[in-house]
Formats: sequence, structure tokens, C-alpha cells
Amino acid sequence: MRIRKRLAQLALFMLALPVVGWGLEQLAKRADERRPNSSAGRWLRTGSDFAHGMGRGPLSSRLRPPRR
Repeated sequence: MRIRKRLAQLALFMLALPVVGWGLEQLAKRADERRPNSSAGRWLRTGSDFAHGMGRGPLSSRLRPPRR
């Protein structure tokens, strides 16, 4: 049972968080395209940075946008 719990934790950090970060980044880009000075894009980008920061593994580094 402990192995399953640990695998679920690894899946969260290696799969789910990077995908959530990528999705928030895409939403932030769309919000910036619609209204360049809106706060929605900034909030979404902050959430994306947080999710990418928590994510680990090769998927996280591939989905993370290059540093500005």
C-alpha cells in the first residue's frame, strides 16, 4: 500500500503539476493577447510559475517556457 501512495505522489509531481503549469501558461498568453495590461495574465503566469516550480522531472523541464 505504501508503494501505491508513493507512486501517486510521484505522478503528481512528475506529470500533473507540469501539465497544469503548461495549461496556465497557455491561458496567460491568451489573456495577454486579448488585453495586454490586464491582471488576469499576471495572475495566471504566477500560478504557472508556481506549478512549474513544484513539478519535477523531464516533462517539467520540457513544458517550462524559456526564462525571460
